[in-house]
Amino acid sequence: GLFLVLIYVATGRVFYVLVGLVMFIAGALVASRLMSYVGGRLDGWLDPLNEANYAAVGGSYQIVQSMFGLAHGGLFGTGLGGGLPSIVPLAQSDFIISAIGEELGLVGLFAVLAMYMVLVSRALRIANAHADDFSKLLAVGLGFVIALQCFIVIGGVLRVVPLTGLTTPWLAAGGSSLVANWIIVALLLRLSDTLPKAGTVSE
Repeated sequence: GLFLVLIYVATGRVFYVLVGLVMFIAGALVASRLMSYVGGRLDGWLDPLNEANYAAVGGSYQIVQSMFGLAHGGLFGTGLGGGLPSIVPLAQSDFIISAIGEELGLVGLFAVLAMYMVLVSRALRIANAHADDFSKLLAVGLGFVIALQCFIVIGGVLRVVPLTGLTTPWLAAGGSSLVANWIIVALLLRLSDTLPKAGTVSE
């Protein structure tokens, strides 16, 4: 995903993106047929309430419990500490969005998503304001990394896409993920600091 976005930003050619998407879909279909683990994830995503998928090792048990938790949270949630996120396996890491949705509800979940959107939009604004091509590509890439992580993880919990093992930026337990995401923020701050100040004339 990052490669396709950067090659599109660098060249402006949609053809490369379309070819990359076709290759990705083909690779995913082949992997789902040759690797039982990937096939199980795909089956659990398409039909999580099927008894065979629910009871299978690595099946849809997690996603079903997550769906129940999100439904239990409703619009405003059960309150911090008021839910039962512990019944969802890996609620502290892969499924932390489910715990947030149960305790803070749809409103709290949207607030979290809005904060991610603000961060990504700031990265894109930094890229748009930079005259240097490398800085522009770097800012776009860093912002897209955050957006892609959020889409894959939160989309997996909400059954928009199949589940993966990525972590939710700054929320899920995971030391290396936390360090990497703070480095992304540090790089964006540095890129922002190199923007020309208002009122200055560039030569």
